[in-house]
Amino acid sequence: MGSNLWIGAPGSLYEIDQATTSFDRSADLGVSEFKSLGGLVTVTRTASTTRRTKLSWDRLPPADARALDRLARRIDGPGPLVLIDPVAGNVLGAAQAAGRGVAGAGDVSGLDQWFKVSATGAVVEVAGAPGTFAFTAADATSKLGWRCVPWQGNFPVAAGTRISFRAPSAIAALGTVGVNIDFKKADGSYLSGPSATGPYVAATVPAGAVFATPCATPGTAGTYSLAGACLSYDDGAAHTIPGDGLPQLAVTTYTDTPGLPLPYRSINLELVEVSRATS
Repeated sequence: MGSNLWIGAPGSLYEIDQATTSFDRSADLGVSEFKSLGGLVTVTRTASTTRRTKLSWDRLPPADARALDRLARRIDGPGPLVLIDPVAGNVLGAAQAAGRGVAGAGDVSGLDQWFKVSATGAVVEVAGAPGTFAFTAADATSKLGWRCVPWQGNFPVAAGTRISFRAPSAIAALGTVGVNIDFKKADGSYLSGPSATGPYVAATVPAGAVFATPCATPGTAGTYSLAGACLSYDDGAAHTIPGDGLPQLAVTTYTDTPGLPLPYRSINLELVEVSRATS
């Protein structure tokens, strides 16, 4: 998706090509400090972090301002919203990109972060390494897919933009590896899909595509770590980029100030990661 920001519901992502005047995408670490009378500090933290994003634009064109206004006031529905920012180099989840999950998940598709596409193969928790996952390919046809957990399985995309995928490091090192990206319609049905021999594939999202699912085929039987995978909304998928995730977001704060000259407007949005957004 290049250097521009996209925001909206899946299937109706809106592009904002004007640079923000302020862009804070810090995660809320959920850390609290307690200092005793003796001066000792105790730190507690929540089990997971929450992404909070603050965006500001100065003198936005009317069309862009109206689009953001509709999203903030939930005119077209309660949400949740997708936010694809140009800083995110890997939209896989942080643990997912590192081949990690909840210990004890076993062969339950790594808590739905991965799934086997073929009849053969399995996602397994590595023995002696709790919370570390791998893919066991039973034969050359065994194929693995990545799920976007926050969005019930598929990664939201916008037609006409670029997307790229690189297989995990262990699978990428194989001379038999193949990768592909399945583009899907709004109902999740298959639309089309580019494929490539080797660990990397890139393509332009076709018209009618709302979601995408990246897949990899090791091509050789064996068990392979899932660490190092990357799905990027441009052509830059690489093993060294940590996962940013693609959380569901809801607008919590919104200001709309008329700018000079009219009809330009200055917009401020604050969004927070949510498990769901309702009316």
